[in-house]
Amino acid sequence: MKARSLAAMLVLLATPALARDLRLAPQTAPSSGVVAGPGEPGPRLEVKGVVYAADGRTPVPKASVYVYQTDARGYYRPDDARGNRDPRLKALLRTDGAGRYSFTTIRPGSYPGTRIPQHIHYEVAAEGHSPVVFEIVFDDDPHVTDEVRRRATGPSSGASLKRVQPGPGGVGRVEQDVVLGGR
Repeated sequence: MKARSLAAMLVLLATPALARDLRLAPQTAPSSGVVAGPGEPGPRLEVKGVVYAADGRTPVPKASVYVYQTDARGYYRPDDARGNRDPRLKALLRTDGAGRYSFTTIRPGSYPGTRIPQHIHYEVAAEGHSPVVFEIVFDDDPHVTDEVRRRATGPSSGASLKRVQPGPGGVGRVEQDVVLGGR
């Protein structure tokens, strides 16, 4: 049962990105943005990181970073929990000269009626590099099983297991670096 649930979760999480072309940020997009504004209900998060080349050391300036997620109830759109083709909470960013990006948001909810972990989708691409598509999942989410934890450590995992660190004013902080593939 656990393996079947995990397989279903991974297919569900990967399908939206695989079913369409990657969304790319305009060349003039900022390196930081707001996914969920201050009026959006839910625990606040600040996410930041660096996009690196395949060597894991060389920062990639002007990389496109598209992030999207559900609201705190688990809905992509107010009337559609599965409306991920045009999510309400999203940002299109370009890394700065040092490969850095950041955004503020809320902690997303699990899809209603499921045991799929809370997650933030990422699509990251840059000229001359193979793109990467994955999700951040949170290590304290009760839907994160031992199997999800084990698979998140694999080299080709579609999930990045992250701990939310406490920040000032109760805002959670997450660091998510990204290593692009080589061509």
